Amino acid sequence: MTQFQKAIEKVLKAHKQMEWFQTGQDFYLRLDQPNYDRLVIERHGETIIVGHYFEQNGDLMSDPEVELHYPDWTPVAITQLLIGRREKFIEREGQTLVDRNFHRQVAPFLAMWGRNIDAQGWATRATRTSSRWSEE
Repeated sequence: MTQFQKAIEKVLKAHKQMEWFQTGQDFYLRLDQPNYDRLVIERHGETIIVGHYFEQNGDLMSDPEVELHYPDWTPVAITQLLIGRREKFIEREGQTLVDRNFHRQVAPFLAMWGRNIDAQGWATRATRTSSRWSEE
């Protein structure tokens, strides 16, 4: 289990959402905390999306946002405002290519982000502002 997964699962457990996250096909949790961009944790089938979101000129922006495969929590895409979106699987000329460096280059950032989520107190100080799940 990675540092990032541990941090997110700690948040889910603290806000009593772990069961819904694991059993629902569609899951959404929004957490707010003063002085931080909101944290959103989603799961849609085999896709987990975790991101911090803020408003800029009336638009909702994510920075950062990561997409992972469920249940193994393997990162498949990451978006950072100044860097852009990077994906593990790339479609080119009808073929799917795999970026073999993706995981090695993204893992340190996710570990740091997981440590920050813990240090910022998302499990203990954040307020759940919205959550929903469905079995369908």
